[in-house]
Amino acid sequence: MKTKHNKDVEICSPRKQLYLYGYENYFNSFMKLYEKNKFPNSILLSGPKGLGKATFAYHFANYLLSQKEEGEYSVKTSSINGNNISYKLINANTHPNFFLIESNFQGSDIKIEQIRNLVNFLNKTSYKKNLKIVMIDNSEYLNLNSSNALLKSIEEPPSNTFFFIIHNSALKILDTIKSRCCEFKISFTLTQKKNILTKIIDQYGNEFQTNSIIEDFYFDSPGNLIKYFLSLDKANINIKENLLNCIIHFIDQYKANKSLETLTFITLFVQKFYNELCLNNNKNLNNYIINQSQILRQINYLKKFHLDEKNVFIWVKNILQNEKK
Repeated sequence: MKTKHNKDVEICSPRKQLYLYGYENYFNSFMKLYEKNKFPNSILLSGPKGLGKATFAYHFANYLLSQKEEGEYSVKTSSINGNNISYKLINANTHPNFFLIESNFQGSDIKIEQIRNLVNFLNKTSYKKNLKIVMIDNSEYLNLNSSNALLKSIEEPPSNTFFFIIHNSALKILDTIKSRCCEFKISFTLTQKKNILTKIIDQYGNEFQTNSIIEDFYFDSPGNLIKYFLSLDKANINIKENLLNCIIHFIDQYKANKSLETLTFITLFVQKFYNELCLNNNKNLNNYIINQSQILRQINYLKKFHLDEKNVFIWVKNILQNEKK
């Protein structure tokens, strides 16, 4: 992997992404529905994490809110004007017509108090155009109580109020929420994902070998790819040379941030690690399959059953290091 090492590069959050890549068809479809007054009040954007669903929702929200403002949304370039007032207010969490609900990526549920705050927001008079936008990110973390509290707002939304509910399809969302939304399943072809990834890489000023990345990780999303490749780049770890070092890197990172996202990266690289072992030594296939299954099960149980992470990761490292001998 050839890169420009830049230790100061930070991942841009969806709300701060000024450019939208690969969503032209989805965006045009949404615009046409809105212009014809046929836009659904509750939209579920469903798909794998890292596809840019939240970025897309923020861009369409800016398109709606910035109309007739200075620096309104550019459909031609699929971009937000960084000086636009609606963009600035959303980033400061002070836009009177925009309400955000999200989980913290550490597996904690979206609380019922957050839904009660939403109800208060919906009952207030809107600032302009009688337009209100609600975004619910990581909706898979809505628990039963918060989901039930949300149902009435989704079923009977105030006039000119639109819900964008973002769902990581790798995790289950409650059927009561799903059944009351118009679902858009977001997906891209391999070629589309490669084009999106190339544009994102250009944005961050790094030079990865995108062909190699796509060949090795074609099943993952551009957002995830850029996150863990930048993280490995900062740590001077070459993914092509040592997958075990990649796994250890993300284990150490998880110990520090306790992020479920980092846990999924560990899982991904464990799978990649065993794929290579199976290709290079098919005589030990049964042992590889058994060990991989046990490791993935323990990682899955780590959060679910609050296992001792220190013991789990020591055990994982010992197995992986023995496999390399």
